[in-house]
Amino acid sequence: MKPSMTSERFTAVQLMELDACTRCNECLNWCPVYEEIKTGQFTPAEMPEGHTVTEQEALDYSPRNRIMTLKDFINKGYGWRARLFGPKHIPEEDILKFKDQLYHCTTCGACGSVCEAGIDTVEIWESARANMVINERGPYGKQSGFMDLLKSHNVFAADQKDRLCWIPEDIHVEDTAEVGYFTGCTAAYRMQKVGVATVRVLDALNIPFTMLGEEEWCCASVAVRTGQLGIAKEFVNHNVNAAKKKGIKKMVYACAGCHRTTIIDWPKFYEGGELPFKVYALSEYLCELMDEGKLKPEDFKFKNSLDKVVTFHDSCHTGRHVGIYEEPRRILKLIPGIKFVEMERNRSYQRCCGAGGGIKAGVSDLALKLAQERVRDAEKVGAEVMTCTCPFCRRNIMDGINSMDTNVVFEDEMVLLAEAMGLDLTVPQNPYTDKNM
Repeated sequence: MKPSMTSERFTAVQLMELDACTRCNECLNWCPVYEEIKTGQFTPAEMPEGHTVTEQEALDYSPRNRIMTLKDFINKGYGWRARLFGPKHIPEEDILKFKDQLYHCTTCGACGSVCEAGIDTVEIWESARANMVINERGPYGKQSGFMDLLKSHNVFAADQKDRLCWIPEDIHVEDTAEVGYFTGCTAAYRMQKVGVATVRVLDALNIPFTMLGEEEWCCASVAVRTGQLGIAKEFVNHNVNAAKKKGIKKMVYACAGCHRTTIIDWPKFYEGGELPFKVYALSEYLCELMDEGKLKPEDFKFKNSLDKVVTFHDSCHTGRHVGIYEEPRRILKLIPGIKFVEMERNRSYQRCCGAGGGIKAGVSDLALKLAQERVRDAEKVGAEVMTCTCPFCRRNIMDGINSMDTNVVFEDEMVLLAEAMGLDLTVPQNPYTDKNM
């Protein structure tokens, strides 16, 4: 008899980690989703309209209870009792209820950052989601549409031939170069100003770079985050091989999601061993050049003083998942006229914007609630401008701003840098101009 909940996609270490939870409850103090449900700010769609969420129901959406439930399910299928008498049946409705709770997680990693037992919670949540998909229980809601979109090799079902349609005519992209700029789907088709700012900065700093163009396929983040791994190997190997053909030794990213996926997930699916290039967040690369003496602060040739109170939002992907905290702040502090302030929750204790883990597509009203909370964090410290290095955070937080009565505005860090350098951020007319956000 096959266990009701199989161990597929879980590693031996992850199965041991399920036993490591001490139920200290520290994760309850930091989980943004649990907080929204516990305080009544958000009610899951699975609950009846007008339902008042009980304390136990809220706890079932917490990291602690997800670990406990998953441990219980695995033990019923593989524990000592199961070895002696066979797996104990788990009602399908119980597994589907757990699935719903699992897919309400933003996979922000706050729980893992504060876990006293050092459990890598994000990897467990993503393995559990992959397990759900394998057994035809996942993904959740509109997330199932990702696979149809990705048939076009990008998440917007756009024409791959238009991948570089936003590049200004006076920007030279090398055919081959040591440095490659991986644009990402969002900057290529929906936030082209971010792409223009990035290439303008690289060009102004005299950094030769190449791009994959129409050979740049989606990084596969949306698929991996939601457990839909079927296309991951094909997409990853295609992108890595395309980069090799371009002679890329250092790949830079202005998109936190692409950056995280490349540095953490691509090695799991790449068939050639180690990735043949180093992976950098753009701020990280610029800081490395300054540390090596190849780039000086005066090389930025700033022309404008921004004269704004600015705060930095650490995206979960570049921050907690990868550990890049100081480099983007270092770049920001170079910009004339910026008064930099920190939100109370920053770096590894940052509050998730709410868009990650497929939540923007699967549970959009929850994503909006979390974005509003992050905007309020900025308001509390008197920030006029929020910035980060993640186009997806930008989109969700801007949705939060647009739904609130606030004077806070949001802009990508590369855009702020380019504006201070006096660079032209005009996006050339293209088929996606009217779809830009």
